[in-house]
Amino acid sequence: MVDIVSFVSDATYRVIPIIWQDPTDGFTTVTDPSDPLASPNGWHQNGPTDTGSTSGNNVIAYKLDPNIGITPQSSRVNNYIYGFNSGSPAADIKNASTVNAFYLGNMMHDLFYHYGFTEAAYNFQNDNYGKGGKGNDPVLISVQDGSRTNNANFVTLPDGQPGQMNMYMWTQTTPPRDGALENDIVVHEYTHGLTNRLTGGGTAECLQSVEAQGLGEGWSDAVADWTEQSSEEDAAEDFTMGTYVNIRSIRDYPYSTNMIANPLTYGALRSRIEVHDAGEVWAVMWHEIFALLVEKYGFSADKRDSPSGAGNIVALHLLIDGLQLQPCNPTVIAARDAVIQADANRYNGANRCLLWTAFAKRGLGSKATTAKFDDFTMPGDC
Repeated sequence: MVDIVSFVSDATYRVIPIIWQDPTDGFTTVTDPSDPLASPNGWHQNGPTDTGSTSGNNVIAYKLDPNIGITPQSSRVNNYIYGFNSGSPAADIKNASTVNAFYLGNMMHDLFYHYGFTEAAYNFQNDNYGKGGKGNDPVLISVQDGSRTNNANFVTLPDGQPGQMNMYMWTQTTPPRDGALENDIVVHEYTHGLTNRLTGGGTAECLQSVEAQGLGEGWSDAVADWTEQSSEEDAAEDFTMGTYVNIRSIRDYPYSTNMIANPLTYGALRSRIEVHDAGEVWAVMWHEIFALLVEKYGFSADKRDSPSGAGNIVALHLLIDGLQLQPCNPTVIAARDAVIQADANRYNGANRCLLWTAFAKRGLGSKATTAKFDDFTMPGDC
């Protein structure tokens, strides 16, 4: 069958590639990054119309107003080439920021689609193309949002209602820096939409307990860590969140397999009550998992190649599969068990002992309890 009308035209963006972290890594021109399976009509189609702006089926990125604050194409059709100067005020980099946020939101939509976050699994799309789930729910990304500073957030509503990502300016530097230009923060926020929709079957009501919210922060940091890995060596290297908007990082420790660089263990949750603090404990366990799986199976630079058996691909499958298996408002132990079950379901338990190695190293061993004391015990058959 040959389509008479093609809804997809060449699209070009000047952005910080998703495997880079922030403007200090530079910008580059990316052409046609949309995925034909996840976004069959490209990123700029809204019904029968090409929007010619940072608005489309999956994402609407804007400043102040999603109807009139979108960034238009800069020259020819779907050409989004805007300059960036690190010393410029926020108003002068608005378009570069909006384009970067639009690109990242769509990249995450298309990536997650290949790992099961589809229309039927409650993803974020205006038009679901008759493939299940409820439409009318793209992700709205407000850049340089003036309601707060030094933060970012994502409001996840049930399937059929848009997700709202708010990206703020950060004032720890002079001039202030734009959170939408820190890729790891945007990826972190979009991942909240994934975890809230998949846990509990699209209700967005099942990461509400304090412990579950901490897990949510951990998954979001872990996926930010994962997206910026570009080689087998990267998976074992330290990853530090938020170093563009806050030179000291927005987390207490880098994500590291080195217990001196990052000493966090399960027992730390007795005192790390705030959800971001708790999230660091869960995220460092995922960093351990990433490193071990890549060491075992190698690394694939084609991160949409979900059938691949590369270690980084296996890791994201386990993370996303586990979300769909865990109970509503999971404890850390329940989330751990869901990951191990996900491996049993998808890989026949091939990575069971590897996963236990990662968890036990960080105090979440086989005899750990909800009392949150460290346990470093491995199962007897490992």
